[in-house]
Amino acid sequence: MNTDDLIADLAAEPPPPRFRPAVLAGRIVAAVLLPVALFLGALGTRADLAHAWANPVVPLKTALPLMLCVLALGALLRLARPEAQARALLRGLALPLLVAAGLWIWAFATLPPAARFAELGLFSLSECLGLIVLLAVLPAAVALRVMRRGAPQRPMLSGALAGLAAGAGAATGYSLFCTQDNPLFFVTWYGVAIAVVTIAAALVGQRLLRW
Repeated sequence: MNTDDLIADLAAEPPPPRFRPAVLAGRIVAAVLLPVALFLGALGTRADLAHAWANPVVPLKTALPLMLCVLALGALLRLARPEAQARALLRGLALPLLVAAGLWIWAFATLPPAARFAELGLFSLSECLGLIVLLAVLPAAVALRVMRRGAPQRPMLSGALAGLAAGAGAATGYSLFCTQDNPLFFVTWYGVAIAVVTIAAALVGQRLLRW
């Protein structure tokens, strides 16, 4: 095939679908909500959720991962465009992380030693970690697939943000079911679960999103 024929063939091909961040964000959000909705539909939220939220610490268990999810999703979609910058959103991720760290330190300093890790047990730990990771699998896969529609120049960072958004979104939904209100428990183990998903997605993204 000569050059003229190649140009003619390329010109005859339909243009690629337009990159629409709002539509792609909607797909990722839907992928987060679907497993969470199925999970909460099957098992329900905690029975005393409304009463528990009277304690100002308990809403933070939901608000902090939700903030992480929103910021990570925003940064992810910005990085889907070549030459795009997401520095402000990436810096914004420090806010929920700092609040979570401060909450952990406050709980450690104020709780009596016997109560600090009283909620930690093999079952509660495996339930927390396992369910958050499980709920994050679908949204992480969808987020990585969505990113292939763009042209990210930092595939590992983009993969990490996809995993962070998915893991934090899953933790947000799981927090409505979880009855462990000790910040030493939920900050630590929600954080570990989110980190596992983030690292796994970063490794996948490094290969999948390279171009």
